[in-house]
Amino acid sequence: MAKPKEDTSKDHKRELKERERLKKEQEARLRKRLEAERKRLNKIVSFPFKSLFLIGSVCGIVYLLYNYYFEANTLLNSLLKGFILFVVIYFGLGITVLIWFLILAKIRQKEAEERRRIEEEFARERERAALEGKLERDLLLKEAQDKREEEIRKLREQLESSKES
Repeated sequence: MAKPKEDTSKDHKRELKERERLKKEQEARLRKRLEAERKRLNKIVSFPFKSLFLIGSVCGIVYLLYNYYFEANTLLNSLLKGFILFVVIYFGLGITVLIWFLILAKIRQKEAEERRRIEEEFARERERAALEGKLERDLLLKEAQDKREEEIRKLREQLESSKES
């Protein structure tokens, strides 16, 4: 009799180990997905800054080379002008992109509010239609009950008149 109890105990332990293993695998997959999502978000956030830096750097370097070789300015003067161009492009383009994103955000916010308002109106209209439908059903039910009661009354009167005769 002791063997079946030991077998069930072993099966129970094996089942618990299997559940624990599955739970650990699931947690590992979740951590992996979260890490991938975090990396993707970091790339999305850093992309505009990297792009601005690269565009500003390329423009600054090209202007430095042009200024130094073709206009024959001193190296210090060319470096200063290249840096100033880099800063102007970096901040100017950055502010322009920021303003553009703010305008887009405002437009999308207004669209979302409009969509929400329309959905609320549809919900109210559906609710009103459902209420009207319920009132109509109640009215039809009341009419049907009144008809049934009238027919029952008529049948009783006929039965009573037939009993009297």
